[in-house]
Amino acid sequence: MRAHSWTVEDSRALYNVEGWGVGYFNINADGHIVVRPDKKHRARELDLYDVAMDLKAQGVGLPLLLRFSDILKSRIESLSGRFRNAMREFEYEGDYTLVYPIKVNQQRHVIEEIVQFGEPYGVGLECGSKPELQAVLALSETSHHTIVCNGYKDEEFMRLALMGQKLGHQVFIVVEQVSEIGTLLRVADEMGVNPTVGVRIKLSAEGFGRWAETGGEKSKFGLNTSELVRLIDLLEGTERLDVLRLIHFHLGSQITDIRYIKAGLQEVARFYAELRAMGVPITHVDVGGGLGVDYDGSNSTVTASVNYSVQEYANDVVYTLAEACREQELPMPHIISESGRALTAHHALLLLKVIDVESHADPATAELTDDDHSILHELRAGYDNLSSRNVREVFHDATFAKARAHSLFNSGVLSLRGRALADQLYLSTVNAVARIAGSDREEYSDIVEDLDAALIDRYFCNFSVFQSLPDSWAIDQLFPIMPIHRLNEEPTRRGTLQDVTCDSDGKIDRFVGGKQGRSSLELHTFKHSEPYIIGIFLTGAYQEILGDLHNLFGDTNAVHLRLSPNGYEVTDLVHG
Repeated sequence: MRAHSWTVEDSRALYNVEGWGVGYFNINADGHIVVRPDKKHRARELDLYDVAMDLKAQGVGLPLLLRFSDILKSRIESLSGRFRNAMREFEYEGDYTLVYPIKVNQQRHVIEEIVQFGEPYGVGLECGSKPELQAVLALSETSHHTIVCNGYKDEEFMRLALMGQKLGHQVFIVVEQVSEIGTLLRVADEMGVNPTVGVRIKLSAEGFGRWAETGGEKSKFGLNTSELVRLIDLLEGTERLDVLRLIHFHLGSQITDIRYIKAGLQEVARFYAELRAMGVPITHVDVGGGLGVDYDGSNSTVTASVNYSVQEYANDVVYTLAEACREQELPMPHIISESGRALTAHHALLLLKVIDVESHADPATAELTDDDHSILHELRAGYDNLSSRNVREVFHDATFAKARAHSLFNSGVLSLRGRALADQLYLSTVNAVARIAGSDREEYSDIVEDLDAALIDRYFCNFSVFQSLPDSWAIDQLFPIMPIHRLNEEPTRRGTLQDVTCDSDGKIDRFVGGKQGRSSLELHTFKHSEPYIIGIFLTGAYQEILGDLHNLFGDTNAVHLRLSPNGYEVTDLVHG
């Protein structure tokens, strides 16, 4: 039994809100999750439950995707500010540009706000295809916008990129294959444009985490050292070496360990020094992506976390390049980073309504007659004789008896009603054992995991994993998930989330916590007379644009919110 009544402080600790929320989320005195989109004014907060009820009254029901414009603005300020801090500390003489890869979230309203909020900081855009480049050019109304073109490029892509340069934008066309350079120079000459060319380099250094293999020498994109030398010789032979202005590398997305980032930076600094020594007028170094998000708040190297801060990342980038340039007496290059996940993940969250629960809570104890099968009497005797002295024995006997009952049913000895009684008695026994073992989980560590697994409830929610959270299904990505209200009550149940698609994979059964995640989530007892709303947080990167229409479920309602003097205003509503 608990020594004190449950408080919101207990919920903060249980769900580690301060860890993954990085100041944007908290729990108020009413036990509701609140959003603090503006870190400069923490008193300005929005109660998520109240927002959900308010929108419901306006006809916007759950499931609901909320996007907070002020968090996007805050992330831009934070990322740009951390690099400015590092440049002041290490007396860096170059400049910095944050570039947003639109593939991370291609929703028009998201990109428009990034362009709007990013204008004072010179935020640029990155594209990896012709359609993305068309979108970028359409959104880049002001001149001198930084645009980085990555990915496979045919002649039409190159013409479009060069047209952007003619419009006054700073367009870097990054060569991924040596064969691209001949076509690019020919098209540029036809258009009367002197192109600004970059080259992606395959480093020997690799990233760390789920996407480690997307970097390094086995990377899909980029030139190895022999191809890089061949490219330089080709440009030098045609007296076009002056067009090569940028070097780019990418270690992979969501790098969890800062040591691997340091190794990549040291290697690219050597490439920069060597290329300058060869007469290549490199002016920009694009350090690519990899800046991770701490989804579980553990500040560790597990796949759902990172063991470094944004400031540490910026410090390492700036310091490594600064020291290399000072040692070689070279000009310090303009730094570009493509930090899409870190920019957009925090600004969006998904709200789900629980519609039903398959519970394994303690059922009414089954009453037996003399005519009932002996296996049922064995189960009932174990339940009746349970004490702190025989916890393990009773649990093991009940587990074995349940398996025997199923076997007897399959062989025609036990009736359907008899099997149902066996399952009911087993569940009563497991609940009783769990109450004793739960008082000292360390003492009963050998059985608590099995007990927890046997008592996991299934919470059915009105959403599609495939539509709203595809990375959870496809690559077992973990996201912070918790109720958004009743957080001043103790969550006494453990459960998984089941969606409403006609697919067995439509579920979330891995949650943040521990090195490998946890198999269940602490939840409250479901009351059919009251709404019970679950929040899935940090969903702003990749989830919307990767989601599909499995079972022909349509898009989720999406609402853009912005702080206002009276609370909040809806700046855009996209009906699902």
